[in-house]
Amino acid sequence: MPSPARLSSPDDVRSAVWPGAMTAVWTAVAGWLVTGVVVVLGGSGGDLGLGTLRGAARVWLVAQGSGITAEGIDVTLVPWGGVLLGVALVVLVGRRQVREPVAEPAAYAATVAGVYAVLASVVAAVANDTAVSVPTIRAALATFALAGAGAALAYVSVHGVPAAWWPESRPGVLAVLRGAATSVAVVLVVSLVVVLVLLARHVRQAGSLWALLDPGLGGGVALALVCLLVVPTLVLWAASALIGSGFQVGTGTSVDLTSSHLGQVPGLPVLAALPGPGEFPVWSFLLALVPAIGAGWAGWRLVRRGHVDLATDFWRGVGLAAGAGAVGALALALLAWSSGGAVGPGRMSEVGPESLLGLLRALPFMAVAAGFGAVAAHYRGGRAPAA
Repeated sequence: MPSPARLSSPDDVRSAVWPGAMTAVWTAVAGWLVTGVVVVLGGSGGDLGLGTLRGAARVWLVAQGSGITAEGIDVTLVPWGGVLLGVALVVLVGRRQVREPVAEPAAYAATVAGVYAVLASVVAAVANDTAVSVPTIRAALATFALAGAGAALAYVSVHGVPAAWWPESRPGVLAVLRGAATSVAVVLVVSLVVVLVLLARHVRQAGSLWALLDPGLGGGVALALVCLLVVPTLVLWAASALIGSGFQVGTGTSVDLTSSHLGQVPGLPVLAALPGPGEFPVWSFLLALVPAIGAGWAGWRLVRRGHVDLATDFWRGVGLAAGAGAVGALALALLAWSSGGAVGPGRMSEVGPESLLGLLRALPFMAVAAGFGAVAAHYRGGRAPAA
């Protein structure tokens, strides 16, 4: 594929901007339609009046991380399930728009992000009234990041990574990024397993909550979708317990690897995955080793796959591996921290991890573990032989 170049002709502009604008518009339309269907199923009784349309617009914005204020009550939690769904929708639409490579992939992604953010800002301004408001600036920033990430993934999934996006000339940077991605993936996968195991153990409680809500057919579809979209947030909360001080579900509550101190929680069936109050078994503290194990495996893989060569420069290689562990820890901390916020009044004004500083506790351990993993791989035979 052609390497990215500076926009230099009307054809280049059209090849990048037009598909970008169409990706943003069609993604927004598809998102509005899906959200509208969910709102109607969830309780509007089929009424398609102005109130329902405004409600659908607000749900669409909140699902992408814009936050909302309703009658003085702030909701600031970023619903990661909705964000991931939004990114997936951008990818799905974007792949159809970039079947042919464009001269400026970066301009394509920037156009998608910019147009999508403008559309979100307009929707926020129209949907706001004296009782309910969506922060326009936050809506624009959140949707800009979401659409930009989705557009980049869409282009990469069709044409591969453009040369300017992947610094092949800086193998050290690539090694750190690869190692960080591996360590993050390990922690998130284990966190997902923990959430699924807890949900399976408490499936009867979840069923009781569902029966108590009695959502009906249409409401049941909407409730099931909401529960599904909450799962990524629960995964990040579980990750916060693995790497840091845990999380809270309301003021004065806490969940970490030693115990759970929870009061009343919202009656959402999927929240049955939250552990019951009390002390946990001693062995549960072994889960604290997961971040270090993930980082150690990342360091091992960097050497075994030839991305880091300790035979040529031992301490530089160890430093790169340790840097990968540290970057992975920082990425996990930022992801987990972003899953906190407010979901209602009173004690529900504080849910998720308490502080970013507490989430950074794992950083030195993951850095050291990644360095040791690289050293162990080096002395166990070095890089894998070339195929």
